[in-house]
Amino acid sequence: MKRRKFIRNSMLFSASTFMVPVIGCSSKGSNQIPFEMLASLQLTDFEDEQDESPLLFQNKNNTFLTTLRRMEYPSDQEIISLFKLENGNWKEQNPVTKEAGSYEAISADCHLNGEPAVAWAAINDGQWLINVSTRENGNFSTPVEISDPLKRSINPVVKAVSADSYLLAWESFEQGKFCIYLSKFEHNKWTDPVLVTDKSQSCFDPALEEDEAGNIYIAYDITDGSHRNIEMKILNSSLSEVKKVPIAIGGGFEDRVNINVKPNLGFDKTGRLWISWENNRFAHRLQDSDNYTGDRCCAMVCYENGELLEQKENGRWLFQGKNDHWPTFRKDLNGNLYAVTHCGGDFEGNPHWKFRISYFDPETGWSKPEIILQTKQKGESIKPSIAFDKNNQSFWLAWKSENFQDRDYDNPEKHNNRRDTIRRGMLEINQFATPNISSNNKAFNLVPTLVEEHHPIEGFAPDLSGRPKSKRTTMTHNGETYTLLLGNLHEHSEISSCWPAGTDGTLHDDYRFGMYSEGYDFIGITDHAYSQTEVYWRKHLRLADFYNDPSYFVAFPSVEFTLSNDRAFEIRRGAGHRNVVFNSTADAKKYIRDKNQVYSVRNPETRDAEGLWKYIRENEIDCISIPHHPADEVHACCWETRDAEIEPIVEIFQCRGNAEYRGAPRMINLERHAPTKNDKGFIDYALRDKKYKLGFIASGDHNSIGVGLANIWVKEISRKGILEAIRNRRVFATTGDQIVIDFRLNGSIQGQSIKGIKKPKLEFSIQAVDQIETVDILRNSKVIKSIQPDMAMKEFKGTYVDEDYLSEKNVLYYYIRITQKNKHLGWSSPIWLDIS
Repeated sequence: MKRRKFIRNSMLFSASTFMVPVIGCSSKGSNQIPFEMLASLQLTDFEDEQDESPLLFQNKNNTFLTTLRRMEYPSDQEIISLFKLENGNWKEQNPVTKEAGSYEAISADCHLNGEPAVAWAAINDGQWLINVSTRENGNFSTPVEISDPLKRSINPVVKAVSADSYLLAWESFEQGKFCIYLSKFEHNKWTDPVLVTDKSQSCFDPALEEDEAGNIYIAYDITDGSHRNIEMKILNSSLSEVKKVPIAIGGGFEDRVNINVKPNLGFDKTGRLWISWENNRFAHRLQDSDNYTGDRCCAMVCYENGELLEQKENGRWLFQGKNDHWPTFRKDLNGNLYAVTHCGGDFEGNPHWKFRISYFDPETGWSKPEIILQTKQKGESIKPSIAFDKNNQSFWLAWKSENFQDRDYDNPEKHNNRRDTIRRGMLEINQFATPNISSNNKAFNLVPTLVEEHHPIEGFAPDLSGRPKSKRTTMTHNGETYTLLLGNLHEHSEISSCWPAGTDGTLHDDYRFGMYSEGYDFIGITDHAYSQTEVYWRKHLRLADFYNDPSYFVAFPSVEFTLSNDRAFEIRRGAGHRNVVFNSTADAKKYIRDKNQVYSVRNPETRDAEGLWKYIRENEIDCISIPHHPADEVHACCWETRDAEIEPIVEIFQCRGNAEYRGAPRMINLERHAPTKNDKGFIDYALRDKKYKLGFIASGDHNSIGVGLANIWVKEISRKGILEAIRNRRVFATTGDQIVIDFRLNGSIQGQSIKGIKKPKLEFSIQAVDQIETVDILRNSKVIKSIQPDMAMKEFKGTYVDEDYLSEKNVLYYYIRITQKNKHLGWSSPIWLDIS
């Protein structure tokens, strides 16, 4: 295999960075400036294969870098690469994995007196297994499978605790919940896995440490109702539990979801155990949902003599309100402790991410966090990874940048010479000078920290998001039983590059918030097609398959097709944003154009909606597409063309508002969004004027899990079963609350089209979450009857016979709309009556 190399950038910055705090050319020496950049390197050949998830680790003699090397499409495999620092140069070694395979989620560590260990998730015939390999005599051993092959395992964390001993923890997905297992390597073998957490709640993101007495500390985040807390367990050397320590319960919000996630652990030179994690207490875009609005901060507390303490001068929130993520500890070779965060962008002028660092000084405590690298990119959040030189005078920072290159269309003359942008991952390493840290230990102010604050669980009824998983409702019609599933078919992760960095969550963040903070039965994460390369799509499909466990949860491969109208009054033909939802990974793989892209409006084959539908049909792709925010000022949808088979439903509501008709309730849901001035963007035009038959769902959008809810009556709980229900329009929408709507017309259920000359008899049964204020009956998208229940009630049944139905000549359909006291809305899908 070809050996690659890092090349030095003499300008000390790359195409992916536009600022470093100090740029200098001094060599290592006593007069160097703390955190001065000393070197900037880039890995060659990134245009052919891409490396990501870079991890640095070291012993006393060597510093290593391992990466997940994505093989070139059409290969669907990876290699775990290894580099070693030799005389100031990073040289590629024999890989950790002798053979290519399907790998995700690598972890690595090395004791100062030992050799490295690397762990990862290997995917084989649908099994997700944790593999681990240790380095012996210059090469890595044959991988050992640690996890149970009957369980889906992911996100391993390996910790070297002595020269010949390691700890390994990982997440296991079982029967709709996550738990954490632990194994220990000693006497040249791995122990049988031990279940660390029980299965009553879901637990994620394990972090490990071991003290000098052999006590093992494992921290993780844990679900608690809709919220996420941080908990730590102390185990003895036999992996038996000694103590459970609550670290963070609740948070800064009384009526929002409190999020504490991604803990990390590190001992300082004096033996204090420091704990850091992410929290959402400084979120300010409070019209949005809670899953990932940015503004994350990171805590810094210590565990000493059985107490949780914080430094009085800094308080608990050391990394405060700058959108910090992934707090990561690392010691230098003298035992000094550093903390590094990946810090996202914001909505106030800097959308790009950066790395920030703080260090623990035994005299003064934690330093004020400083920016060491500011990028000019959005994209994925990257867990920081640093390693120190032998003299502790500098450290290396490894990260994956994104290199954007212009590329002509295949036939640019046919497309007004517009250009395409290629998004390629590129591995970079930067070297920085270290600060001078005191060797004197002095007592500084440590005070007890607050463990539990606002923590509403019982009766928690937020306006926007945070709902329990409800018992599945069923209904019967014509001898067929249907099960109601709740979910979201429009949500973005950080892979969508249009929003500031760190303001959409990772794929894992989105799946987990939907499952455990919103009680979803299904989700489709729909990152923009134009943001994706084959590598991003590969990860999308793998995690959709990982989370897809139909008995408990259905995860769809899905993508957003985006053609905006750019605020023009006239809506261009084929314009609109659509979520494409695939029945299977095999179908979704047909959507790959080449290594640089999946199909989007930037390709001549799929430059508009008609091209999209043609491509789907010609390639026999089993999928649907769903128009969303059709009446948005910027992204209006063209209703002059349609493929009825591929587009059976529409997203009537999402975070921007209600696209039902001009002047409809909650037409403007977020102040920063406005509707189009063209009435032909609204759904009533499609239904009444164009005579389209469209069912209604609602969903989210950027960081809006919980703001809209898709409700689907299925015969079968599976991807196939959900798509069958959508194609038959057995769907309804709400603004987020779990309202149940059973609407029928002359005995037919919502979404159907019926023939006959009988008077329309409408029957409805509603189970609401809050008091029902109004039930509106709409004929041809106009309210013909408003019913206000006499008493405050959450359950309501009623009938209505329309005596004036013959006044409609061209089209006739009915649906109902529910308004609760808390202003949440629900819409049934229409039922069409053919009286011709």
